[in-house]
Amino acid sequence: MMDENEQDDALSRLDAIDAEHGVNKPISEATEVVEKSEPVTSLGKARSYEQPELSAAEDSPWKLLNLDLLPSRGMFYPEGVELLIKSAKGKEIRHWSTMDEHDPLDVREKINFVLNKCTKFKVRGNPRPLNFSDYSDADKYHILFRIYELTFPNQENKLMAKLRCASAKCKHVNKLQVTSKNLLGFDVPEELYKYYNPEEKCFVLYSPKLEETIRFYLPTSGVMDKFREKKKEEESAGIEIDKAFYNVGPYLVPDFRQLSKSQMSLLKQDTFGWSDLKFTIIHKFTEMLRKAAVNRATGVCEKCKSRLESSIFLGGSFTVKDIFIVSAGLDELI
Repeated sequence: MMDENEQDDALSRLDAIDAEHGVNKPISEATEVVEKSEPVTSLGKARSYEQPELSAAEDSPWKLLNLDLLPSRGMFYPEGVELLIKSAKGKEIRHWSTMDEHDPLDVREKINFVLNKCTKFKVRGNPRPLNFSDYSDADKYHILFRIYELTFPNQENKLMAKLRCASAKCKHVNKLQVTSKNLLGFDVPEELYKYYNPEEKCFVLYSPKLEETIRFYLPTSGVMDKFREKKKEEESAGIEIDKAFYNVGPYLVPDFRQLSKSQMSLLKQDTFGWSDLKFTIIHKFTEMLRKAAVNRATGVCEKCKSRLESSIFLGGSFTVKDIFIVSAGLDELI
């Protein structure tokens, strides 16, 4: 692990590399980059921790991440939002090392801990506090990978995935390094893009047959956590789980801060009053969004040159825990 001076040197080298590609600009340059960035014209978006104040002047290791680089391209966040990231250090890595990969709750807790400690999220000129719970669930792993790349700027910890070629004639198993550049986290179908409303930061669909407007939101981590908590409570109480509600519900909620347990119960009850047509519209729309928000690694088959695409964290590949724990063998480390 690097000390402060080594880390500063590494970050300086990373700045030089990033400058060539226009990403991860230092804070001194970041505001200008954000203000001059072109508007987006197409789509390519727990526990509570104390969120530190945004202080770019004092925190030199912090990097302002261009939102256009996120899977969501920042299209579902408030206007003027800023996302800063920094490398993980001793405290974060020590806590990450205790992860129980067989416990989904513990995995989420460790991810939230790192996102809380290594990111700052704020709307310029607005005192409204934002934190990791405000991140689009589709952006979470991309942000985590950007932190990983700052933590290991010299690729001291390569994450290698085994991807089998889908070609029936090839089937070659490729060993591919996964980085933020070849990690796909979200890609909205063009069929849905026409419903995106840049003012409301969501999809707005008007149905003449229903004579009703329906709004769809890309779920944030906070919204997903609230629905997971409610589902767990219902399971513990022996209540039959309405899978249809838990599939569509998170896409109908604009802000997790205003989502209480009673409001979720009212929303669930409301779904039983939907007509068959309304349910079908909502089901199809949310299903298309859900399928588009799966983390996948992409590449090219080294044997037949076909396009590779597969989910990350597959058997035989790296695990979530490997992101911040060097996975090399002991002899290599020594």
